[in-house]
Amino acid sequence: MKVSGCIAQASRTGSLTDDTGAGNVPSPNTVGVEANSSEPVNGYLLLDATPPAAGGGVQRDAGKRTSYALQGLASELANHKGHRVEIVGQLLPRLPAVSGPKSPAPAIQRISVQTVKMLSAQCETPQTR
Repeated sequence: MKVSGCIAQASRTGSLTDDTGAGNVPSPNTVGVEANSSEPVNGYLLLDATPPAAGGGVQRDAGKRTSYALQGLASELANHKGHRVEIVGQLLPRLPAVSGPKSPAPAIQRISVQTVKMLSAQCETPQTR
C-alpha cells in the first residue's frame, strides 16, 4: 500500500498496553517512570495520513484522514520527523483495541515500512491547506 502523511515520534502514555502501536510496552515496575517521562519513545507515527484509495494509490479526499503506527526503518523515519512523506509498505493486522476506565480506544493500524519518500520538508495542518 502507499500512504502519505506527517511523521511524528510517538509519545509515552504510561499505559501497560501498546496503545500507540509504536511497540512501547512498559512493565508494571516502570509504568510510573514511563507515565511521567517527557522523553519520546523510539517509535514513529504517520499522522494526518491519507488512506489508500481503491487500487493502491493515495486518496486525495482531505476529509478522510487517519494515523498509522510505523514499523521498520527507524533510522530513516527519524531523519524525516516533521516531514510530509509518502510511505510504501504492507498493512499489518490491527492490534487489539485498548480498553480503559473512560472508553475503549480504537484498534491501531500499523504499516511495515518498505520505503520512505519525502514530499515536503514541513508538515502543514489540514486547516492551512
